Amino acid sequence: MKKTQMALAAVALAASTAAMADGVTVSGRFDIGYMSGSGSADLGGTPTQKALNTGLLAPNFLNFSGSEDLGNGMKASFMVSSIINSAGFNTGTIGTAQSYVGLSGDMGGIKLGQTVDSFAGTYLGFDVSGGSNIGSAVSALFAHGASGVFHDRSIQVTAPSVAGVNVAATYIVQDGSSALGTAGTTKSGDYSVAGSTDIGSIKVGAGYSRAGSLGNTSSFLGAGSDLGFAKVNVIYLSSSDVGSAGLKASTSGINAEIPVAGALSARVGYYNTSGTNTTINGTTTVVTGLYALSPKTSVFANWEQASGNVKLGGGNGGYGTAGSATTIGVATSF
Repeated sequence: MKKTQMALAAVALAASTAAMADGVTVSGRFDIGYMSGSGSADLGGTPTQKALNTGLLAPNFLNFSGSEDLGNGMKASFMVSSIINSAGFNTGTIGTAQSYVGLSGDMGGIKLGQTVDSFAGTYLGFDVSGGSNIGSAVSALFAHGASGVFHDRSIQVTAPSVAGVNVAATYIVQDGSSALGTAGTTKSGDYSVAGSTDIGSIKVGAGYSRAGSLGNTSSFLGAGSDLGFAKVNVIYLSSSDVGSAGLKASTSGINAEIPVAGALSARVGYYNTSGTNTTINGTTTVVTGLYALSPKTSVFANWEQASGNVKLGGGNGGYGTAGSATTIGVATSF
C-alpha cells in the first residue's frame, strides 16, 4: 500500500511539475549592497552610516504568473508578486506587491486585485532605472504623497491602443491597508489615470492622481528619447494638498542611461524639489555604474547626494537628509 501511495505521489508531483512548466512562470530578482554614508544619511545600520541593504536597484521580487488563451483574441492571466527585503536573519520582511487576475483582448483589459498603480507605472516609465530604490524618480513620488506604486482592492482598466496612444486607469474600490511602496492607506474612491504615446522618436506621457486618504491631487508630464549615445528622460511632477495640509510641491528632474564600453554602462539623475512644505525642499543627484557579468547578473556602484531636506534613497522610505551615500553591490535575476 505504501509503495502504491508513493508511486501515486510521484506521478502527481510529475504532473504538477509539468503543469507548472506549461502554464506558470516563476521569475524574480535580488540585489544586496554595502552602503557607506556621510552627513545626515541614516542608512539603518549599526553604526547608522554603514549598512547592508537590499532591493537597491529595484525591489527584490519573487513572481508567479501565468496566462491562458481563451480564443477569439481573449486571454486570462494572473500574477502573484512578493517583495522580499532581508539583510539578516531578523530583519527580513515579505510583502505582496501584486496579486491579481485579469482578462485582456482587442478591446483592452481589466485587472482585479492588487496592481501597479496606473499613475506610478506610467510615471516611472520615464526613469531609466525603472524606479530604483536609490536615487530615482520614485523618491519624489513618495515625498509628494502623490501615489503609491502598488494598490490593493483595486480595479485597473487598460483601454485599447488608439493611434498609438496607451491609457490606463486605476480605481480603489474600498479602504485598504498600506502595501509596500504605497504612500498612505488607500481609500475608497481614490483613482488615477495616465497615458503615453510616441511622437516620432520621442515618448511623451501624462497622468493625474487623487489620493483621498492624503487629501492629495497630483499630475505629471514626462518625455524621453533614445539619442543613440544615451537614453534621456525629463519629468515634471506637481502636487497640491500634500499631507492633507493645503501644501503644494513640485519636482523637475532629468535622468539618462549612457553606454560606456562593452558591458559597462552608467546612469545619472538630478531632481529638484520645492514646496510650501519645508520637509520636501532640496535636490538629489545620483551617479550609478553597472557592469554586466552576464545577461542576468551585474555588479553596481552608486553615489547619491541630497541637499536641503529631501531624503536619500527611494521606495524603501529614504535614508535621512542632507548627506551622501556610496553603495557597492551585486544584482541577479532569474
